[in-house]
Amino acid sequence: MWDFMFAKIVLNKETFFWFFALSGSVTLFIQLILNLFGLSDHHDIGDTDIDTGEMDTNNFKWLSKQALSGFFMMFGWVGLSCLKEFEFNVLLSLAIAFIAGVLAMFVSGFIFKMARKLHNSGTVFKIEDAIGQEAMIYQRILKKDQGKILISLNNLTREIDAIALNEEEIPSFTKVKIINKVDENTVSVVPIKIGDL
Repeated sequence: MWDFMFAKIVLNKETFFWFFALSGSVTLFIQLILNLFGLSDHHDIGDTDIDTGEMDTNNFKWLSKQALSGFFMMFGWVGLSCLKEFEFNVLLSLAIAFIAGVLAMFVSGFIFKMARKLHNSGTVFKIEDAIGQEAMIYQRILKKDQGKILISLNNLTREIDAIALNEEEIPSFTKVKIINKVDENTVSVVPIKIGDL
């Protein structure tokens, strides 16, 4: 009876699973490449957010293109494996493939959400943000000349040109405090005395 109900699907059961396996794999691969190069538009088919507790899910949609591609890919490959390797009947193969597809849908959606977070936010470094911060002399500052400092801002280490506020010489590896901005690429600094720490 079940074989009759699924007669159209199983007319060529392997072709059915091959279609989903190959189409899902190709589209998922293309979307991954587009995502890596920042060319993906990230538009989703559904607007339902998944509630996963503490995880931020603002951009994680359960019907995204990536999630559907992951479903089709896993549905096809698992269905083929069940039929050819394990020699399950068609109904059992469909059931197992469907469960695997649903799991892959959530996993691939989560992976693409994490990949989107890797993109550069486009935040521009403002030298004004460095004023008042501590830094380390990287290239010593000569009298009435400039050197370079290393400063850690927003979890990134940056190299900035610096001059001594009092036109003194400051050796390398000296801790300094940034006092003010001289121009768009240069700041003035003063050494931090041991008592100031």
